[in-house]
Amino acid sequence: LRKDAFEHSGPKDTSHGKFGLGHYEERGYIPVDVGINEACSRTLDFAFADAATARAAAVLGEAATAKLLFDRSVRGLRALYDVKSGLMGHRLSSGAFKDEPAETWGDCFTEGSAWHHSFPPFNLEELELLHGGREPLLDKLRQLFTVPADFQVGSYRAEIHEMREMRMLGLGQYAHNNQPVHHLPFLFALLGDRNATARLVRRILSTAYSPEGFAGDEDNGEMGSWYVLSALGLYVAAPGVSEDYLLASVPLFKRVHLRALDIRIEAPAAIQDAPIISKVWWRSRLVDEATLPYSVLRSGGTLFFEAIGDDKLGRVESSMRGIFHGAVKRARSVAKRIRGSVPSRSTDHLTEDSGLQRSEEALSTSACVAIIVGTLIFIGVMLRTVCRKVLSNDEKPD
Repeated sequence: LRKDAFEHSGPKDTSHGKFGLGHYEERGYIPVDVGINEACSRTLDFAFADAATARAAAVLGEAATAKLLFDRSVRGLRALYDVKSGLMGHRLSSGAFKDEPAETWGDCFTEGSAWHHSFPPFNLEELELLHGGREPLLDKLRQLFTVPADFQVGSYRAEIHEMREMRMLGLGQYAHNNQPVHHLPFLFALLGDRNATARLVRRILSTAYSPEGFAGDEDNGEMGSWYVLSALGLYVAAPGVSEDYLLASVPLFKRVHLRALDIRIEAPAAIQDAPIISKVWWRSRLVDEATLPYSVLRSGGTLFFEAIGDDKLGRVESSMRGIFHGAVKRARSVAKRIRGSVPSRSTDHLTEDSGLQRSEEALSTSACVAIIVGTLIFIGVMLRTVCRKVLSNDEKPD
């Protein structure tokens, strides 16, 4: 990673190093008039890579390298931001910005326009500063999703299918058919408006995908993976820079079990057309933030999405199921340790008997807990059923 961060490359072989790195190091950006194609996108990609490598360097104790790359990353964002448009701009070697409509595709941007590349997720704090605060940044994002879906073909010289697909989606300048914008709906949650993210994600899931296919190219599986993660209510906006998973949209399914991580995701409001998140619970504890780090999620547990109007008993049942599942898991763990720790018959029989007795007691305790919790869940479900029937009969006319 460090080698790639400081290695120059030419236009004929960009499989290693960075083409245009000299300009990036000298000016903080790659000018649009020095003969390097897609200069704006390159600058932002270099800045993202610097931010990710800086984090890796910090973890490995390379403080000097981490600071150098982080500062270089911040400089790249500042260098391309055009105060006049509120977007990343076409910057010349003179330092001035070239006047270009924000909806122009190509030129210094890869398969998109300034709208699509102006909100990189790896440093939202810096973006807030550039926009003059959180609310102005949120306003600019709202504008992106509501302005007309007009476009100019720019350096493409002809209309390409990505342009048409953006217009057909009907979400302003948001072009879900291509990778540069996939994180944009989730920025609202990171900036404090989780339900704007919830509404947008549910709309995109229902309009940009169908059993017959989806709008866009399946480059490296990004269209399908976006759907899967969003359908689970999880998303990583800045991979490599942050391990945080956003809990910003109600899942499409009432219950999902991720076996590899032993995570159970529950969302009673999944069947609603546009459910609004009220609270999110992890292992029966309220999650105060809009994110959970992977290091926490990987330990396993129940993730419960509570929406406005949910039956309050639903979360109680979910908690009981989580406790029951945890008890069973612990019982299995104890049983596994028993099988692995029982001494052979050649060892002292008193030590063996004592070890077996303690293991059996631990297993019995875990089993009893599992049985008790399971019974409580059953009683809770029966009580709720009876209460609903009583209320239903009371509401019927005489």
